Amino acid sequence: MKGPFFYILIIVTIFIGDMVLGQQKGISKLDISIIGGLSLPIGSYGENDPSKSAIYANASQVKGFAKEMCGFAKTGYNYNLEIGYKVFPHFKILLITGSYLNPVETKNMSDFMTVIFHGEIRVEEESYKYFYFNPGIGYYQSLNRFEFGLNLFMGYSLTSFPYYKFVFASSTTNPPDMFAHDGPRPNLKALSIGTSISATYSLSNRFKIGIDANYQRADFKYTMSPRLIPGGGGADLTFSDILKCRVINLGLKFGYVF
Repeated sequence: MKGPFFYILIIVTIFIGDMVLGQQKGISKLDISIIGGLSLPIGSYGENDPSKSAIYANASQVKGFAKEMCGFAKTGYNYNLEIGYKVFPHFKILLITGSYLNPVETKNMSDFMTVIFHGEIRVEEESYKYFYFNPGIGYYQSLNRFEFGLNLFMGYSLTSFPYYKFVFASSTTNPPDMFAHDGPRPNLKALSIGTSISATYSLSNRFKIGIDANYQRADFKYTMSPRLIPGGGGADLTFSDILKCRVINLGLKFGYVF
């Protein structure tokens, strides 16, 4: 069975070959755009109900939160680079690469854990940060100086390990005791798929400006093994989870046509 890199190679080959032919005919088909704006979490990725996602080790001990149920993601920002090459009058081969970031809502988790523990617990977690590399294809329709596009893409997405910790703020030790994953924290990889729509206006033969809405999804599987730090010991509390990223990235689009 041929892997995804085989099809990417075919796309790149077509891209380069058609570009060379276009240059021989004196036709300019290449455009590059920079896009930046907001990153909006949707679905379970944006939910923040700790009672719904709590994973219990026993009747009274929470060992983690199922990101598959609630991602606790908040609105962040995104930026990307889009390279398009027209292969037919209305179709382009695309390469979209960039990054987006979503802060994590920890207050609800902290309040929930404080009630469970009957003492102040502070949940700490850094923002989710993603990098993606997505080849795709787009359909474009022009109307006077406007151009409207619909794109489909599939590629590769990368994020850091979703590390979070329960800090026992009421602890008398300095630094305070904490409960957190103990072990390697590798970067997570996943298939990234999505779609986008855009509308641009040509300011001149070379420059254009517009808006872009981009939907992406990726499922990052990982395994967490939390323990008390320092100390550890006790039962094996390892569990598997999925960070189910679902976002709509909205942004302004600035393009240059070669």
